[in-house]
Amino acid sequence: MKENSRFFLSSIGQKLLLALSGTIMFILFLVPHMGGNVLFLFGPYIFNSYAHHLHKLVPIVIGIEILMLISISIHMIMAAKTSWANRKAAAKRHSQKGSRERSWAARLMPVSGIMIFIFIIIHLANFKFYEKSTTMLDGHEVYDVYGMVLSRFQGDLWYVGVYLFFMVAVGLHLSHALQSALQTYGVYVPRTGSKIKAASMWIAIIMAGTFSIIPIIAYLKI
Repeated sequence: MKENSRFFLSSIGQKLLLALSGTIMFILFLVPHMGGNVLFLFGPYIFNSYAHHLHKLVPIVIGIEILMLISISIHMIMAAKTSWANRKAAAKRHSQKGSRERSWAARLMPVSGIMIFIFIIIHLANFKFYEKSTTMLDGHEVYDVYGMVLSRFQGDLWYVGVYLFFMVAVGLHLSHALQSALQTYGVYVPRTGSKIKAASMWIAIIMAGTFSIIPIIAYLKI
């Protein structure tokens, strides 16, 4: 037990917790959330049906939300610890060579991480805890989630712009986080010509781009 505690207090252990918590959020939240958001493009019936069926799985959803809260807390704490440790190590080396070799996504990880946390709070306030009207679906009264999303973005270019700005942060964070997590798990990622780095970048672009489509479509009333 003490050995396990010492391991997770070490720099390697903290990086592993950082990678694991990030992986959990990516697999159990980000990917399914993106898939659900895409259904918005197919109109109110499909999107409200999805939201209604999701509402039926409340115990599972609550369990995942609790796991997400724990993962976010661990992720933020470990990110702060590793970021501080990296700064101290860089100061001792008195060299900026390693910093120059890092990508912008890597250098901005703390900033993009804080931005994503702020975005989560804004997103929850504007969607999860936002008052929803109801509509009829196959003879049943359900929450009009489609109408809520549509009304939130329509005619509000400022909010659309803010949302897209935060999606840039999501893309930057993911592009480095995915390859970094694999490195933590022991996968070799070369500095140059890495297919893993390229894949991480494209996954980040696709996911951030997919999330960005929703506010644009809603604003244009397509």
